[in-house]
Amino acid sequence: MLSVHEVTTAYQGLVAISAVSIEVAKGEIVCVAGANGAGKSTLLKSIAGAERPRSGTVTFDGNRIDGKPQHIITAGGIAYVPENRRLFPRLSVRDNLRLGSYLYRGTPDREQPLELVFKLFPRLSERLEQRAETLSGGEQQMLAIGRALMTRPRLLMLDEPSQGIMPKLVDEIFQAVKRIRDAGMTVLIVEQRMSECLEIADRAYILQTGRVLMQGSASEMMTNPDVRKAYLGL
Repeated sequence: MLSVHEVTTAYQGLVAISAVSIEVAKGEIVCVAGANGAGKSTLLKSIAGAERPRSGTVTFDGNRIDGKPQHIITAGGIAYVPENRRLFPRLSVRDNLRLGSYLYRGTPDREQPLELVFKLFPRLSERLEQRAETLSGGEQQMLAIGRALMTRPRLLMLDEPSQGIMPKLVDEIFQAVKRIRDAGMTVLIVEQRMSECLEIADRAYILQTGRVLMQGSASEMMTNPDVRKAYLGL
C-alpha cells in the first residue's frame, strides 16, 4: 500500500532522515521506533506532505505522492495524527470531529464514521459539548485519532500516540489501534514505547540518526538480544 524509497528530508539544510526506505502492506500495523531525534516524526511528515523530501519517492496505492500538498494526500486516503495533536482547543469535541469530516461536507452520510469513533472511544460521546482544551491528555489523543478517522482513511499514521498520557490509558490507546486495523484500516505508528508497540504490530523498523538501523517482524524484534538490550530495557 505504501512504499517509501530512499527518502531524504532536511530542515534548514540539516538532514533529518537520509535514504530511508520502508514498506507498509494493506492491513498491517507497522511500528517505527527509535530514540528522540532519530527522524521518526520527519518520516511521517514526509509521507503526509507536511515536509517536502529533498530526494526519494513516496508511493501510495501505486501513485507517487511526494511533493503533493497535504490536503491532497489526506483526500487520497492518508490520515496523519501529529505528535502535538493539533486540536482546536476552544472548539467542542463535536466540532473538532466535524472538522475531520470536512471533505464530506454536504453529503448525507458526513457523520457516518462517528459510529466507529464512539465504539472505539465511548468517552468522546459523553463529552461532545466540552471544549477540547478541557479534556485530559488521553482524551485529547482519542479526539485527535477520532478526528483523523472522520476523513475515512485507508492508512492511519500516528506520531507518538502515547505521549503525555496517563499510564492507565496507554493500553487503551494501543488496543484501539488494534481495533482500527480490525475495522479494515492500515496503521503506521511512530513510538518510543517500543515494547507496547511491538505487541500490536506485525512488523517494525528502528531508526537511528536518520537511517534505518534494523527491520523485521515484530516477533523477531521482541526476541532480538540487541533490541531487547538497547530499546526494551531487558
